[in-house]
Amino acid sequence: MEKPVSNYVIQSLWIGDTLSNVEKLCIKSFLDYGHDFHLYCYDQIANVPKGTKLFDASKILSREAIFQNKKGWGGGSFSGFADFFRILLLQAKGGWWVDMDIICLKEFDFAEDLIICSSYEGEYGAIANNCVIKAAAGNKFINHCANELSKFEPDNLGFGAAGPFLFQRLVKELDMKEKIVPYYTFNPINWKNVGELILSDRSFLAEVKELIRPIFKPSTMVGRKILPQSFAVHFWNEVWRNHPYDKNATYPRHSVFEKLKKKHGV
Repeated sequence: MEKPVSNYVIQSLWIGDTLSNVEKLCIKSFLDYGHDFHLYCYDQIANVPKGTKLFDASKILSREAIFQNKKGWGGGSFSGFADFFRILLLQAKGGWWVDMDIICLKEFDFAEDLIICSSYEGEYGAIANNCVIKAAAGNKFINHCANELSKFEPDNLGFGAAGPFLFQRLVKELDMKEKIVPYYTFNPINWKNVGELILSDRSFLAEVKELIRPIFKPSTMVGRKILPQSFAVHFWNEVWRNHPYDKNATYPRHSVFEKLKKKHGV
């Protein structure tokens, strides 16, 4: 049976003329699991994985509309602009959106018309996020998000204001909590654990403690483990940028990053 277009095509945005190993791994992982990958861009990109389909991002938002976050966490990044872009893209075309630091672990095969991912945020529990979204074109939730965009001023936009925080508010206002999937579906590893658990940036003693953690402290495993039910793992780009971690460096071969690079030939 042929896959529905909304399940088959994965969409994202890249601003710039080159990809790091993280972005290449993102694309390659989806291609290897049978998805088409539609990458929207404003410039020619030199090192796009073979099979990627490139689209003109200016058809969704003009180049002149591009802005960078100006303050706080995320300052200097294009994250706020990407929050705008994904909403307008999905409103027009529908389908899947993933951030370029989402690595596919198995085929995205979901029958639902609207899927909102979540992330585990400690005392707040699992709450809505916008790093992975599936929506039909003109979906009610996405339309409400689009209507909210005019209320934001790019020069004063805080990190996540037009992204996760907007999603969290509208999910409550529209009573759409049932559209949120469990955190481990797409974000099994919490952003605070990127260095330790994705890059294995820790001591030998810490490695040993992590191995025995499920036995002695099982209640602390939330947000620390890729599960059989996980369809993707999020590498949380802003953590890399703020640390900073080098996205083209080589990390311990037993790390999640290196294992996935090897699996997908990146």
